[in-house]
Amino acid sequence: MTSVVLMSTKKRKRMHVCVLGDVGAGKSALVTSFCTNRSPSSRGHQPPFRKPAKTVAMDYAAKRMELNDNDDGNDNESVSLEICITDFSGNDCYRDARYATYDDSGRDIDAFLIVVANNRGGDLNKSLRLVQSKWFEEVARYANSAKRQNRRSFPPCVCLCVHDFVVDDDDDKNKLQPDDAFLERSLDALDAFDRRLMTSSKSTTEGSQDSSHLSIAPELSSFVASANAKTGCNVKSIFQRLAKRALERRESFRGLGG
Repeated sequence: MTSVVLMSTKKRKRMHVCVLGDVGAGKSALVTSFCTNRSPSSRGHQPPFRKPAKTVAMDYAAKRMELNDNDDGNDNESVSLEICITDFSGNDCYRDARYATYDDSGRDIDAFLIVVANNRGGDLNKSLRLVQSKWFEEVARYANSAKRQNRRSFPPCVCLCVHDFVVDDDDDKNKLQPDDAFLERSLDALDAFDRRLMTSSKSTTEGSQDSSHLSIAPELSSFVASANAKTGCNVKSIFQRLAKRALERRESFRGLGG
């Protein structure tokens, strides 16, 4: 009897994600929760969640995860993806270290995760204005860097992550959720910034006369989402969604000759 061995068509890929946000927004907690699959509320015999130390300049982490290459869930066509994460301090005294990474990075940054803290007494609208004036401009600095323009790379995908803080997991009154009006304003701001990056990319793509790729397909667009490192809610799904969209952008740009 002849046995048939089914060869897996699993692809191995790597992508680079940078995490930005103000001091105390919970960036390192989200990264730690994602990379360890744990949160402070985790139960069972697994090692407990270890609160990350304060980030000095930047920190690095990595995790390998599986992504389906199509929607039918066929494991034989999945992607084994290594996500390399640079977690930057939001302190302005480390701004030059961030700029050096944007200007001199030898490889593309595929995606940015910008974290906004939704904590009691905080002003989300003020935080959004700061994101637009500071963090969006830092992403634009990277997108417009000379070395990157020479490679004619596709603009990075951006996720604006609203990091929800809770006082007591069992008390619904203490669970903070951004209101619909804020989410709508965030989506509008992020969409406008996404199109700005696309326009900048088009202007540096030699010989490109086709502006059709400026209309961003929903599956390629940047997005707004909320997560909670304390409970682990939505943390993994945000990184998965960001990784998938960033990879699809990369492949889409290659198809356009970038």
